[in-house]
Amino acid sequence: MISGRTLPALLILQTALLLLITLLVLAASSAQAQTSRADTAASYLERGNAWYAKGELEKALADYDLALSFDPRHAAAYFNRGNARRDKGELDRAIADYTKAIEFNPRLAEAYSNRGAALYLKGDLDGALADLDAAIKLSPRIATAYYNRGLVRQDKHDLAGALADFTQAIKLNSRMAEAYNGRGTIWEAKGDLDKAVAEFDQAIRLDPRYVGAYANRGLARLRQGQEAEARKDFDQCLRLNPNLQTLLEQRVNEVRRRLAAKP
Repeated sequence: MISGRTLPALLILQTALLLLITLLVLAASSAQAQTSRADTAASYLERGNAWYAKGELEKALADYDLALSFDPRHAAAYFNRGNARRDKGELDRAIADYTKAIEFNPRLAEAYSNRGAALYLKGDLDGALADLDAAIKLSPRIATAYYNRGLVRQDKHDLAGALADFTQAIKLNSRMAEAYNGRGTIWEAKGDLDKAVAEFDQAIRLDPRYVGAYANRGLARLRQGQEAEARKDFDQCLRLNPNLQTLLEQRVNEVRRRLAAKP
């Protein structure tokens, strides 16, 4: 038999149990909702990546936006949206996305690397160098980070540092045509034209449509006095990209003036 004294205690206990059950149900429901939103964000991210791989930048951007609407802290979505914006030439917006990616994942080396590359394109050499240093410190095997840092160091007139970075990029990715081309420009700047031509040769073997490598090899051959071979390279360069004619003519005339000024 239950006395009147114990009844209130039982009622309180029963109420407490009901409250606990309610809280557990709410917590489970909230966790389920969060998981559902995360899964939805991941689905949009995956579809955005598929569009990006096909070159459909607008569709990719739309899906990255949707992914972030479901998960505003998704570092990969910011990073990938930054890549799409960079490819569209929207460097400031790309930099903003890379910065958000780093905010939510400070160890995302690729975000530092790509932000550094974007800063380089904007002419911020010091900012670019700091980001590329950070990327390499976090992940010493990102070939593109070494290549991009080589470009920065070259523009800062650190030829030895640039040469070391291009060489390291090649060690990590022996098929990176851009790194051979970069190393060729260093050898040319140092006056070693034979080595420069050899590097440009390799860049072209790896990428037979590499416009810059044809132009650079042509300029090096012109300095070697190989007029006919240089002309072949210039012709191939312009076949691949006729829009470079004015710039190429300027570079050729500059080399000819320097050669004429030599005693």
